[in-house]
Amino acid sequence: MGSCCSSNKVVKETYDYPDGGVYVGDMENNVPHGRGTIKWDNGSLFEGQFVEGQKNGRGLFRWNDGQYYDGNFKDEKFDGYGEYFWTDGKIYKGNWMDGEMSGQGEMFYPDGRVYQGSFKADKKDGDGEMTWPNGNKYIGAWKKGKQHGKGVLIDRTGNKTEGTWNKGKKQ
Repeated sequence: MGSCCSSNKVVKETYDYPDGGVYVGDMENNVPHGRGTIKWDNGSLFEGQFVEGQKNGRGLFRWNDGQYYDGNFKDEKFDGYGEYFWTDGKIYKGNWMDGEMSGQGEMFYPDGRVYQGSFKADKKDGDGEMTWPNGNKYIGAWKKGKQHGKGVLIDRTGNKTEGTWNKGKKQ
C-alpha cells in the first residue's frame, strides 16, 4: 500500500532566511511557497505570495522607517503595477520593471506637484506632464528626470511657451 500523503504537500510552517528574516506561512518542498509573512528583527516585514522561496505575485513590503510598497513582485523585485509610499509624503503609483519605476506612472510630491507620464530607471523619462500647485503645467519630453526635448509650459492664466528644453532648461 502506498503513502497517503505527498512529501511536497503545502503546510503552514516557519523558515529562517539567511538575512535574519523569519517566514511563517505556506511551504512546499521545505521552502516558502504560497501565502506567507517574513518579519525581520528591525521591524520590517513582507506579507504576500511566494514561489519556490522567492517573493512572486502580490505583496506588501513595509520597512521599519514607515516606507512601504504595495504591489506585484517578480523574482524578489517590484515588477508590474505597484504603489510606493515614502515617509516624506511622496507617492508613486504605476508600473515597475526589475525593481525600478518603469513605464507609465504618477508621482505625487509633498509640495503638491504631480507628474503623470513615462518613467525609466526610476526617473521621469519620455512623454509626461508636470503640474505645480500654482496651476503652472509642463507637457512634453523628459530625460533622466529633467525636461529634455520639445515641450510646452502653460502658466496658470493659460499663456503658453513652446520650445525645446535641455537638461531642465529652456533653450
